[in-house]
Amino acid sequence: MEQKVLQTIQKYRMFAAGESVAVAVSGGKDSTALLLALVHLRRQLDLRLIAVHVHHGIRAGEAERDEAFVQQLCAALGVPFRGFHFDVPQLAKARGIGLEECGRQLRYEALESIGADKIATAHTLSDSIETMLFHLSRGSGAKGLSGIPPVRGNIVRPLIACTSDEVVAYLAEQHQAFVEDSTNKEDIYARNALRHRVVEPLKALNPAFEANAGKAMEILAAQQAYMEAQAQSFLAQNGADAAKIAALPQALQSQVLRCLCAQHLGTVPEYRHIEQLAAILESGGQVQINGGALIRVRAGRVEFPQPVQEAAYSFALREGKFALPIGTLVVKKLNCKQFENLKINRFSFALDYDTIKSDLICRNRHGGDRFYDGRRRLHKSLKKHLSEMAVEPERRQAFPVFLSGDTVIGTLGSSPAGELAPSRQTKSVLYIYLEGDYHGRDEK
Repeated sequence: MEQKVLQTIQKYRMFAAGESVAVAVSGGKDSTALLLALVHLRRQLDLRLIAVHVHHGIRAGEAERDEAFVQQLCAALGVPFRGFHFDVPQLAKARGIGLEECGRQLRYEALESIGADKIATAHTLSDSIETMLFHLSRGSGAKGLSGIPPVRGNIVRPLIACTSDEVVAYLAEQHQAFVEDSTNKEDIYARNALRHRVVEPLKALNPAFEANAGKAMEILAAQQAYMEAQAQSFLAQNGADAAKIAALPQALQSQVLRCLCAQHLGTVPEYRHIEQLAAILESGGQVQINGGALIRVRAGRVEFPQPVQEAAYSFALREGKFALPIGTLVVKKLNCKQFENLKINRFSFALDYDTIKSDLICRNRHGGDRFYDGRRRLHKSLKKHLSEMAVEPERRQAFPVFLSGDTVIGTLGSSPAGELAPSRQTKSVLYIYLEGDYHGRDEK
């Protein structure tokens, strides 16, 4: 088995000479075999090992036994030992997650805290197959069906090509004892149920099942890596162009959407959400994915709108620049010649500066705001105006409104009424606009 471990380490370039390695050691058969194999290979690979054991505050009696076993094993092998104690039930409740997930998080937090160059965990081929079957039962795609990756960042899995049976045989050859977690026999845990009710019958049906499944997962992982590279290349050239994404073959289209979501949201949607997103690439619309994140297809682009901070604001308008939650508001005083030659920004508002008789105020939108639009010569609600201007819903609450005294006189994209509107007699204009118009469209 050590030869297989060495080949796996070399194949995936898991270690560099001289690196320190934090080895996760629970005392069970897999982690005991991992530590033993790395001890036998450490001179050849030039590694500095540190064994890390986590006491979860569960299984009273057994947990103390496991910790003592790992301490004695490390002393016998000449490996530094670091032990961590956590009250997993209490921390799981505080974090609002299950015991298994909390234990997993804490183990990795403990391993990271060591500050070693690499973290080695004892996941085997059998574990990877169980992961693949678990994902299959939930309707996963190629990535989930690839099992556990041999390398993920600084985390490496040297036993990933070895089956559980090979581990047991190796420990027997080495006359090495290990401890058994009594919960491994309980089918109340999903992995245990998969192992006992699915994997074992499949091995009975075909003794080569694990080897064949391992090869299939390796092929899927290679294909998935290729598709991800193609998707990243497409995005680098085309960005979030909805029409170009819609024209892709389905397999690449799905991968592009997955990568796009991962880039902007830090999470990958379920496949059903990918299908929903693909369905609106040409028609437009929006979908909500796991966690409540919104994805929208609008103006030919796939967008990931982020809610604008709903901070209320109000200030006196004067020349200068003002930072708003939706961008930078610019206020300029122009002479009539400058204004006539100006390319008007779509999101702007202009006033005859000499007719202003009271203080001008800029504030964020309030519910029920209405104004008279001098350009269209009608009263309208700000809500309707923002809809007509195609302002994204998440930006509307923070949109600026302009008041003269207590009267709303307009907003960006409208014209004031009466004498406030610039005319041929106007000598100077107060021109207000949103810098870097996020729609990128101007009009004369």
